[in-house]
Amino acid sequence: MSYSTFHSPGWHYTHQTPVIDNKYIDRVTGEIKTATGHEEFLGPPAVDIIIRSQHEETVQCAFRAERSVPMAAMLYHIMMMMIKERKLELDSIIATKYTIRVILSHELSVEEFKEIAKEMALGDA
Repeated sequence: MSYSTFHSPGWHYTHQTPVIDNKYIDRVTGEIKTATGHEEFLGPPAVDIIIRSQHEETVQCAFRAERSVPMAAMLYHIMMMMIKERKLELDSIIATKYTIRVILSHELSVEEFKEIAKEMALGDA
């Protein structure tokens, strides 16, 4: 998968706000603060991807990733891989502007699930 990526600022996990140049705006006080000792993740416009299985052999399996790739491009990649290439059984898929949720119902081993989920969410990245 070779799609154009875009800049996606990190987000402060606790304050749920963008972190730029290691600074964030405290939404309660309005102060600009230095982000230290915090967890950070990609925020909008990045796409949050969760892949789960509901098959009895892999119901405990889940995979999560964040990608700074447009949602439509990610969804196209996932659907082409699942349906055209791998012919996987799908229970459901939900896609919004910044999220993709995939629930597989295909019989897979835990190792197969991990391999497929990584390929779906990360492509050749």
